[in-house]
Amino acid sequence: MLRLCQPTVRAWDVCGPTSSAQLIRGIYSRRLRRQLYAGPSQTLTPRTNSILDCTYVTRRISSYSQGSKNGTLDKDAIITALPPVVHEPSTGVADSTLAAFATISDFLSFKNTTSSTTKPSLDTLRDLYHSVKVQGQLRLFSPKQFTELISLYGTLSLPDTRDGLIYLSKLAPSVAAQKEGKEQWDFVIELSRDKQKMFKMKLNGTDGFWLMRALLTKVDLAEGETSLSPDDPRKRALTEATQHYLRIWRHAYDVEIHLPLIQKWFDLDNEKDTETLVNRLCRVLEYHIYPNSRLIEILWRLILRSTIPLVPPLQARILSMVKIRLSAQFALTRQEYWEKKIRNSSYVSSLSSPQSEHPSQSMSTPDLSNALGSALFPTYAPGTRPAPPEIDHWATEQARQAFGPHVTPEAQWGNLLLLAIHQAQRLNLPALPPPPPPPQVAEEEVPATSETQELLSGDWRPVLMLSALERGTSGQGPRMLAPSMRENVQEIVRPLWRSWKAGDDGTRSLNISASRSILASFLRLAAKVVDGPLTDAIHRFCVKHDLFRGGKIAAEAASSWADLNAAYVLAVAACRGVGWQTAFEETHISGNRNEVLNTLFFHYVLTDLRIAHQVYMYAQERSYPLKEKPVYAMGVALAKPQTWQLCVPVLEHPGVSRQRKEEILIAILRIFQSERRQFVEPVLAKTLGDTLWKLYEHVAPPSRFKYPIRFFFSILITSEQPTRAITVVEAIHRNASPTFFTTRLLLRLMRTLVRHRYIHLTHRVHRLISTDPADARAAADFRRKLTVSLARAGANKAAQRAYSFGVHSSCLSKVWRTPREAMARAVKFNVRSPSPKHTLAIMSILRRAPTHAPTIQYAITLLVRAGRASAARNVLKRSLSHLDDKILTTIGNMILDSLLRQHLLRNGRLVRHMMRTKEHLESEYGFKPDRVTINVLINALLRWRGMLDAMKIRSLFDHMVRCGYPASEQRRRPTGDRKDGGVNVPFGTSAASLRINVPNLGEKILFEKHVRPLYKMFVKALHARGDHSAARAVLGILKEEELRSMRMKQERNQARTAGLVVGVGSGKIRRMRKS
Repeated sequence: MLRLCQPTVRAWDVCGPTSSAQLIRGIYSRRLRRQLYAGPSQTLTPRTNSILDCTYVTRRISSYSQGSKNGTLDKDAIITALPPVVHEPSTGVADSTLAAFATISDFLSFKNTTSSTTKPSLDTLRDLYHSVKVQGQLRLFSPKQFTELISLYGTLSLPDTRDGLIYLSKLAPSVAAQKEGKEQWDFVIELSRDKQKMFKMKLNGTDGFWLMRALLTKVDLAEGETSLSPDDPRKRALTEATQHYLRIWRHAYDVEIHLPLIQKWFDLDNEKDTETLVNRLCRVLEYHIYPNSRLIEILWRLILRSTIPLVPPLQARILSMVKIRLSAQFALTRQEYWEKKIRNSSYVSSLSSPQSEHPSQSMSTPDLSNALGSALFPTYAPGTRPAPPEIDHWATEQARQAFGPHVTPEAQWGNLLLLAIHQAQRLNLPALPPPPPPPQVAEEEVPATSETQELLSGDWRPVLMLSALERGTSGQGPRMLAPSMRENVQEIVRPLWRSWKAGDDGTRSLNISASRSILASFLRLAAKVVDGPLTDAIHRFCVKHDLFRGGKIAAEAASSWADLNAAYVLAVAACRGVGWQTAFEETHISGNRNEVLNTLFFHYVLTDLRIAHQVYMYAQERSYPLKEKPVYAMGVALAKPQTWQLCVPVLEHPGVSRQRKEEILIAILRIFQSERRQFVEPVLAKTLGDTLWKLYEHVAPPSRFKYPIRFFFSILITSEQPTRAITVVEAIHRNASPTFFTTRLLLRLMRTLVRHRYIHLTHRVHRLISTDPADARAAADFRRKLTVSLARAGANKAAQRAYSFGVHSSCLSKVWRTPREAMARAVKFNVRSPSPKHTLAIMSILRRAPTHAPTIQYAITLLVRAGRASAARNVLKRSLSHLDDKILTTIGNMILDSLLRQHLLRNGRLVRHMMRTKEHLESEYGFKPDRVTINVLINALLRWRGMLDAMKIRSLFDHMVRCGYPASEQRRRPTGDRKDGGVNVPFGTSAASLRINVPNLGEKILFEKHVRPLYKMFVKALHARGDHSAARAVLGILKEEELRSMRMKQERNQARTAGLVVGVGSGKIRRMRKS
C-alpha cells in the first residue's frame, strides 16, 4: 500500500496538492455533468474505482509535468492522464453522489453567474445536497462553496433585499422563483452546522451574519412575553446570535447588520435585556458616523417607553454617547468622512428619502427642531430640506450648550426627552408629557445662579416646545381653538416667552435668523390664542433689537425677516379683529412688502385656501408678483370637486410653468370626468379651452391624460365654445398618435355639434376621419351617420356636402350608398318636409332592403311627412311581418303626429279623426299605444279651444299628476275633495272636474321623452288662453324636474364610474366587479 502511495506523494511534490486535486475534481465534474442530463439510464464511469486509478493518474501527471517548460500542470495534460471513460449502467452509490456534487459545483461556479441557461430551484439544490450528505461525502465541498450556499439561501429568505448589503449572494438571480413567504432559515442553520463540523473552524463573517439572522427567527415571542429563561432554546439561540453579531458589527454601515438583533433586544422588555440594548445601541451610535434613521427610531422608542423606565445609569450611558457625538473630535471625523467617502457614494441616497421641495426658504420652529436633532444625528429627520450653514452652526452650539458640563444630568435628560417627544408624532409613538418648563422669571428679575442662567439662555427648550405647540394647533386659525385649549396654550406660551426673553442680557449670542424664526412662532401662537398683550411685548422686543428692519440683507436673513413680519400681520389681524388685508396695509413694513405678501400667501395656502385665493386675487389686482411654487400648491389644493373654480385663474398666471399648468388643468378635467359634467360656465370653459390650446398646439399630450381631455371636448361644445373645441381637436389629432382619437369619439363630437346647431363645424370633424383603406368601413359608417343626422336637423346643403365628401360629382352614381342615404338624396335631403314628387323613388329604393326594419321605418317616415298616407299604409301592410312591436309603436305614433300638421282638421274633428286612426292602427296593424301616444292625443285635445278653457286645462294637468307625472311636494296643495284619496295636486282642482281615461301602461315615465314635451304643451296652451300665472307654475315645475333629472343622471354616471349600476325597473343598486 505504501509503495502504491509513493507516486502520488511525488506527484504532489511536483505539482502542488491543491491545484492538482482541484483540477482533477473539476475535470471529473465536467465529465459527469455532460452525462448528467443525457438520461438516468447511463452515466460516465471510470473502468476501475480503486486507488490504483489515482496512482495511474498521478503517474501520468508527473510525466507530463516533468516534460513541461515551467513545471506547472496543464488542463490538457490532466485530461490525457485521466483513465478512459465508458458508458455503463449506473449501479453504484458513488456515481449518483458525484453527479449531485457536480450539479451543485457547476451552479456555484463563476461560469454559471455569467451564462446560465437553466435555473434550478432551491428545493432541487437542497435535495442534491442531502443526497451527498447521506453518503457522507460532504468533504467534496470546499469552505467557499459552503459559504456560497449559506449566502444564497439566506438572501432568498429575506422578505426584501437591498443592493447595499455586503452579504447578499450574487447567485440569487440564477435561482428559479419560489413561493412568496417561503423561508429557508432551517437549511441555513443546517449548512452552518455542517461546515463547522466538517472543517473544525470558526465561521467567517458572511456565515456568521446569515446564521445570526437564521437563529433570530427562532426567537419568537408570544403576545405579552417579555423575558426568556436560561434553559429556553430561544434564549440559547439569542445568545449564539449575539456572539456572531459581536464579530461582524464593525464590518459595514448597513442597518441590516444591527437592526434585527437590536429589535429583538427591544422586544424583550426586561431590565437585563434593556441594559444590553442600551450598551450595544450606544456603542453602534458612537462608532458609526452616519447611523441609519431606523436605529435612531429605536433610540427614541427606548427613551419614550413607559413599561420599564430607564434607570439613571442607563440614562448616563445614553448621555455619554450624546456627548461623544457632540465632541469636536467626532465632528472633525464626521467632516473628513463626508468629504472623503460619502460625497460621491450611493450611501448618501440610502440615508434618507429624496428631499421634498419647499416653496419657502424661511426656517420655522419645526425646521429649527430638525436642525437641533441633526446636530446630534445627521439622519434625525430624513426627507427634510437641509438647513443653511448659519443655522447648522447655531444648532451645534445649542446642542453643546444643552448637554454641556454646566447642565445637571437631570436637565440634560429632559433636553433629550424633549427631542424624542418631537419625533413622537412622526413615528406614531405614545408621547410622554414634556418635562416641566424652566422656572418663571419676571421681566424685571435676573436669575440668581449661573446654572439657571445658562439653562435659561439656551434656545433648546423654547424651540422644541414651540414646535410641539405649533404642531398641536396646526390647521387651527384665530378664534378656532376651544376655550379650554386656548387657556392651556396661553399658560404655556406666556411663561415660555418670559423665560426666553430673560436670557437676552448679553450672555447669549443672538443668531438673527434663528431669533426671528422663534419670534415668528411666538406671534403665530399669539394669533391663535388671540393674546394682544403678548403681541405687544413681542413687538417691543423686535423694535428694541431692530429685527423688523429689512433693507439690503442676505437671502437667508431676508426669508426669516419676511416670516417675522408676516407673523406680526397675522397677530395684529387676530387681536384687533380686522381682516388680513387691513392689517397688511396698516402695518409699517420697512423693506420689500412683496416678500411679506408671499409669506402670507404661503401661510394661508397651508391653513385656509379660501383666504389664500383672496391673497392671490389681491396680488393680481395690485401687481404683486407671487412665487411660482406656492401658486402651484394653491392650484393643486383647490383642484377639488367643491373648489375647482377658484384655481382656474392660476392657469392664466404668467409665473406658473407649463408643466405645472398642465397638472392643474388635468386635475380639473379629471373632476369633470368623475362627476360626468355636461356643462360649465362659458367663461370658465373659455379659459380652460385656451389653456388646453396653448399646451398642446405643437406638443402631443401624454397618453395618461387621454381620457379626461377627450371627455372635455363635449363639455366645450355644450358650453358655447365649439370653435375652440374643434381647434384643439385638430391640433391634438395632428400631433398625437392615431390611437388618441377613435371613430366613436369623433362620431360623438359630430352628434353633439349637430344637436347644438353648430352645423358649420361638422365638416372639420369629418376631415379628421382616417382615409386609410383599412379604416374604409368605419369612414363610410361615419359619413352615412353624418349625412342622415344633418338631413334630420334640416341642414340640407351640409348633408349634400357630407354625402359627396371625397367623391367627384361625376362618380357619385357609381359609388354604393345605403338605402337610407339614397332615400335622403332622393328627397334632396329635405327629410323634414319632403316633396311628394321626390318621394316617388322611395318605393324602388326600398326594394334593395325589403326586410330591413330601420329602412322600412325611414321610408314610411318620409312618405307620411310628404302627405302620402295611403302609400305609407301600403308599405306598412306589406312589411308587417318584418317589424317588431317597438317599431310598430314608433310608426303608429308618427302617423298620429302627422295628423296634427293637416290644416283641414281642427278642434273636435281633429280629435275624433285621431281617435279613429288610433283604433284602426290597433285593429289592423297591431299598434300598441305608449306614453308618447298619450302626449300626441293630449296635444290634439289642447288645440280644441272651444272645448278646453284655462280652468279645464288646469284640471287636466292635475289629472296627469294624479296619473303619475312628476311634481314636487312644494308645488302641490290639497284639493278639499274626499274622493281624491288625499292626493295633493299643483292647482288643487277636484278629480271630478275633468276625467280622461289614461291607461296604465306600466312604462316608466322618462323626463326627456315624456315629461318635458307634455309640460311644454301645457305651458303653450295656458299662455294661448291668457292664464299666465298657471303657465309660470307649470314652467317652474318643469325647471325643477329638469334639475332633478340632471342630478339623477349625474348620480347614475358617478355610480357607473364607481362600479355601481342602477336598476331601471326596481331602482336598486347592485355592485359590479370592475374588469
